[in-house]
Amino acid sequence: MNKELLPVGVRRDGSYYTRIEWSSTTESDPTFWVVNLIRDDFERNGGTWGANSEDKVDVVLSFFGESQTIGKIRIFKNVGLDISVLEELAKVINIYISDTDEPRKLRRKDDKIDDVSWTLIKSQQMKKSEGWQEIALDNAVEAKYIRFELIGNFCTKENFIPWIETSEIKIYPKK
Repeated sequence: MNKELLPVGVRRDGSYYTRIEWSSTTESDPTFWVVNLIRDDFERNGGTWGANSEDKVDVVLSFFGESQTIGKIRIFKNVGLDISVLEELAKVINIYISDTDEPRKLRRKDDKIDDVSWTLIKSQQMKKSEGWQEIALDNAVEAKYIRFELIGNFCTKENFIPWIETSEIKIYPKK
């Protein structure tokens, strides 16, 4: 029996295993937990990160203390409950990296994301649709930590819903 051997820390689909280090917001309801970003659950009523916010939310992922080369990112866009609408999806996602251990000081809900030095590597306008959206980086980068800043949603001022949602985040090496 010949089994393909993969590098340590890489899934069968070629994405890196990641760990959630910190988030600016999460919910007690499991259908909206930030941990859903790394769970491979794409169904309604489960698998979404529904952040109750009117402007922006942040999450910091790591590669278990290792530095990795990042070439592309895939984001599964999904909204949580059956009553949720696509307008709740994140409108813009800014992606930052750090190749230092400085993000380790983010530990509690009152910690400030901007107390850490970050390098912006991509600002991506998201599409208002469920499903995968691929984000290719202009240049491959080395990172220990990667920060995703979800900004706004597609709601209008007249019909505003204070949720910013997405689902699975997968990070890939440069091919």
